[in-house]
Amino acid sequence: MTITEIAKAAGVSTATVSRYLNKGAVKENTKKKLESTILQLKYVPESMAHQIVNISTKSIAVITHSLTNPYTMEFADMLSDCYRKKDFIFYMGHSTGPAVEYKYLMDLVSRGLNGVILQDPAEAKTQIEIYKKIEKLLPVVLVHSFPADFPFNTIMVNQEIGMHSAMRYLIEQGHRDIAFISGETGYSYTRKEELWKEELAKAGCRTDPWHSLHIHEGDSESSIEGTCKAVCDYFRAGNRPTAVFTCNDLMAMGVLKAFRKLKLRVPDNISLISHDNTVLAASNDLTSIDMKIRSVAIAAMDLLDYAIAGNDTTPRHISITPELIIRSSVLPLAETRI
Repeated sequence: MTITEIAKAAGVSTATVSRYLNKGAVKENTKKKLESTILQLKYVPESMAHQIVNISTKSIAVITHSLTNPYTMEFADMLSDCYRKKDFIFYMGHSTGPAVEYKYLMDLVSRGLNGVILQDPAEAKTQIEIYKKIEKLLPVVLVHSFPADFPFNTIMVNQEIGMHSAMRYLIEQGHRDIAFISGETGYSYTRKEELWKEELAKAGCRTDPWHSLHIHEGDSESSIEGTCKAVCDYFRAGNRPTAVFTCNDLMAMGVLKAFRKLKLRVPDNISLISHDNTVLAASNDLTSIDMKIRSVAIAAMDLLDYAIAGNDTTPRHISITPELIIRSSVLPLAETRI
């Protein structure tokens, strides 16, 4: 890939592309056009390889999709502690999509970092070509939640097992009317909803679409208020499930807030299971799917260290199994006072 090819695709001169790449003055509309073209072409400048040859650093970075989800922050905190003990500088970036992630990766390569951990990027499958190019310049570890083979080091948390465990536990307790609460977009949300329907169908239950609530920005702190409002509206419309499943602990906090307004007590009047098992679930005594944050962080660090050492370029893939942690937020249906 050359700047001539970029210029042709963007409909600008090679001089304009050169100015843009060297952070020179470029009109705003031209800048946006070039950003879009470069991302679409998955361009990684060959010159970056020369920039990092003689840079001696001990630093790594984590790029994540959320800075307010407790799961992400506990994961990053664990890595930060481990790398501080190894005398590494630790950077963290918040990516809101492929374009922002691309800018982060270009900047990290130019700084000569030792490696990068990509934590559950929402569009990893579409970014695969960029990751492959970046991986030639610095080690990459991808932490993700969907089944796929990638040509670099990966850690997958098998969320399907966790979802099956949560649903089967609720059904074993006699619950059949189970509401499902998730974010709006993302593989893990979609797959969990599919498994929610699958497990209810196996139990001979109907999965009405109105029992599935989708919360805007479900991985952000704002989802607490969003979930609270959605749940209040849902119950006031006459819906009355005996149990609720939330795709993360933030949304579970919104459910609890709604239940306080609705004068419903967990688990006496309704059962609740959350996903992730962060400090929020533990402090509210919620039954939750434990995503093994510590295990994921240690595995990510081990894989990155292995890649940084450079002794073997064969990609390694680790699968981690989540666990259902039973606390006091679920009662058998027979003991529930509806």
